[in-house]
Amino acid sequence: MAKQESYSRNINRDNENSIQKPVAEVRSKAEVAENICKDTAGLRPTRICMVTTISKTFDWFMSDLAEFLAANGFEVTVICGVMDEGFAEKHQKFANVVQMPIDRGVKVFPVIKGGAALNRFFKKNEFDIIHYTTPNAALCCTLARNFRKIPVRVYGQWGIRYVSVKGIERRFLKVIEKYICKGATDIFAVSGKNREFALKEKLCKESKISVVGKGGTIGVDFNIFDINLKESYNQEIRGKLGISENEFVFGFCGRLNKDKGINELLGAYRALVHTQKGTRLLLIGMEDKTHSPDEDLIKWARSNESVIFTDYVNPSEVVKYMSACDVLVHPTYREGFSMVLQEAMAMKIPVITTDVPGPSEVIEEGISGALVPSKDEKALLDKMTELMKDYKLRNTYAENGRLRVERYFSRTMRMNTIYEYYCKLLGKNDSKMKFMYLTADPEQAKTAEASGVDRIFLDLEILGKYERQGHLDTVVSHSGLDDVKKLRAVIKKAQLLVRCNPVHKGLKPEIDRIINDGADIIMLPYFKTADEVRFFLNCVGGRVPTVLLFETAEAVENADEILSLDGITEVYIGLNDLHLSYNMKFMFELLCDGTVEKLCEKFKAKGLPYGFGGVAKIGEGQLKSDYILGEHKRLGSTCAILSRTFRNEVSGSRPVENMSREISLLREREKEINSWSKEQFEENHKVICDCVDRIVQKTGSKNF
Repeated sequence: MAKQESYSRNINRDNENSIQKPVAEVRSKAEVAENICKDTAGLRPTRICMVTTISKTFDWFMSDLAEFLAANGFEVTVICGVMDEGFAEKHQKFANVVQMPIDRGVKVFPVIKGGAALNRFFKKNEFDIIHYTTPNAALCCTLARNFRKIPVRVYGQWGIRYVSVKGIERRFLKVIEKYICKGATDIFAVSGKNREFALKEKLCKESKISVVGKGGTIGVDFNIFDINLKESYNQEIRGKLGISENEFVFGFCGRLNKDKGINELLGAYRALVHTQKGTRLLLIGMEDKTHSPDEDLIKWARSNESVIFTDYVNPSEVVKYMSACDVLVHPTYREGFSMVLQEAMAMKIPVITTDVPGPSEVIEEGISGALVPSKDEKALLDKMTELMKDYKLRNTYAENGRLRVERYFSRTMRMNTIYEYYCKLLGKNDSKMKFMYLTADPEQAKTAEASGVDRIFLDLEILGKYERQGHLDTVVSHSGLDDVKKLRAVIKKAQLLVRCNPVHKGLKPEIDRIINDGADIIMLPYFKTADEVRFFLNCVGGRVPTVLLFETAEAVENADEILSLDGITEVYIGLNDLHLSYNMKFMFELLCDGTVEKLCEKFKAKGLPYGFGGVAKIGEGQLKSDYILGEHKRLGSTCAILSRTFRNEVSGSRPVENMSREISLLREREKEINSWSKEQFEENHKVICDCVDRIVQKTGSKNF
């Protein structure tokens, strides 16, 4: 994702001498929604503050999200307590980085100190939304009186620390958790079962807490967890550690402490080595002295040559060590959602974990991994032995695990999902359609982006297109793969949507190149069957969002089967090719015979965003965009291509001298339509059908 030019800002630039609102004068979400739409109104960007206790947590779970938000127009401020060397310099490229006295551990005076410091900071600086996670950061934020003036306060409940403790400590920590939840306007639960636990414990109201997507935090970066490098990583690490290729390696990745189930893992493995020869246990991570494992077990493990301790491993090297494992074992007592499991699954490593909230939702029991009861050493031993002996089962878990991560937990998909979650909370552009501008010209792309276009549309489709459309007054693309990089280099905020070729033998390398060169979204054209769509989705592998372009009669007939596939992000109806497929004279006939409406209902039932056709400049086109926008709104469409008429590729169209003005006219019309009654929508639909009838009666009708 390309970055904006000026990410680093002095957050105090205007506020030092300004008159602050009293704490009681809290801005509502509605007020925020009215004032933060910078993109088209020229106002200030949305300001988000992201808070964690330690910088490592931010690096692991929030850094890429923060950069993504900055690239999409947010002004980002990052607050951390304990910062690693170089942390501020690394993140100042896209955020304002501030260190605050937020310490680890529940200690009264440090917590009060941290809350007071944050109170002063929030008094001086105005934010639209704050996202805070980790227990101490959350507590310090909630203690800050001026924290309450931030209208959208999102608590990232990515783990509940009192789950594994008992007695007075549990009751004390539960009181703190309820206090934190009360101060939040919205709670971002890491998983469904964690949400259920929070509700069962009466930590918050049901309306306040939700799971974003399928759960988890920011998902897996497939650029790092690259399955194509697994074999070379495996050989590198096994060679480095003296593990032969014939030895079976059980792996663990994380802090070596009691809560992660290290006692059960070491106990089970100690029993296993007496009956199974040729095995190794690779412990990737440092021993945690705060919740130390059993001393005798650690002593046995360190004296046994079959157990390998890596101690600290640089985060960039974890994927290599993980690739040396045949099975990853993660017998945790409690967990948020477990990035480790997602990462292992991304590298096609079968996993064993415990049946606790979080991990039990990352995998599907018996399909993409194995579950055992928490703290059950015998059950863990049995499952480790079973998987070691059953190659076919391991392979099933590996393949299904990779597929599950691709579909639900890729980093690109998760960041888009969280971004949409934030926008929904803010009421930001909920009903605003996305306009797409078709071009391969970097200068035109820059102009379109500056004018408020949401997506730059690069069309690489050439296979079969001339045969279908060569006789029409249309333009067949002459763009090439090199244009992806050229556009990526100049696009700062808009999304880059690339239409690839229809399914063919070379589609996988074509898609790999498109993604590697920076496409944000990929569109599949001219498919007819679910098998074609499945092949496309497997080629993409969840690395970027996908759009299916319904433009054949066969695709419409097979819509139910196609839409049942996982991995589809969005859908679009291509009226031009679709009307040809039905032997119609004019592409907007599809709006009048019910075809588009029936498809939209199917898309809506699946919860998929959708769009169709194109819109011209206000007052232009054979069927004026004044009316077409009304159909988009009536049918629930969320996006539209700016048509050839809009782009001055049709004779008689007025020149686009000021694209910003033309986009503004479309937006003004969109706002008018948003307030229409049901009767007005029905009347507009009747006008469209009457116009279509007249156009169809004319001979030589042209498409646009």
